[in-house]
Amino acid sequence: MVIILKLLNIPRNYKNFFVVLSLIAIISGAIFYFRLSSDSQDLIKTYIEIYFLNDNHNSFFNMLLFNFILFFFIWIFSLSLLGSSLVAFIYFVKVFIITINVSSILSLGETNSALKAFIYVFPSEIIGIFIYAIVSILAINFSFLFFDLIFKKKEINFKLIFKNYNKAFLILFLITFINIIYQTYLNPLIIKLLIK
Repeated sequence: MVIILKLLNIPRNYKNFFVVLSLIAIISGAIFYFRLSSDSQDLIKTYIEIYFLNDNHNSFFNMLLFNFILFFFIWIFSLSLLGSSLVAFIYFVKVFIITINVSSILSLGETNSALKAFIYVFPSEIIGIFIYAIVSILAINFSFLFFDLIFKKKEINFKLIFKNYNKAFLILFLITFINIIYQTYLNPLIIKLLIK
């Protein structure tokens, strides 16, 4: 965790950028959902209902594979300056999809919809967004360092930075792994216990 905190010592404008990007993704996701046709909204609601039914065995492996692929692509994109925009896009889509799911829960019209949405988001989705924000910031920061090393010939201890960068990615993926376990096994169970 110390490695992550050291690597998070990055310019404030990166953090501000991701705050603004998150707000845009949340607003866009909410608008997008409510502009969908009723059939499309029903499909999303069906997915949400399956999640609440605690059908978690397949969900766990699907989510693990999906997050592994995302981490891998973010890592690959960080090795090029052009990849920075793709990293930001992945983060945007992540927040965008969560907002659509929350909008779907809230639109169910049930008396406990707000409570369901809260349990769905907190803490697992909040942790997930936070992790992807950190991973994306690290990746973009690394991308610019890589650019400085290659094109500006700056004096950078790239070997140490690359080693710490990879360690940070590994730690964040392990936290994601634990979060996925909570999301797929514990969170639906908590929803079932609290919401009858």
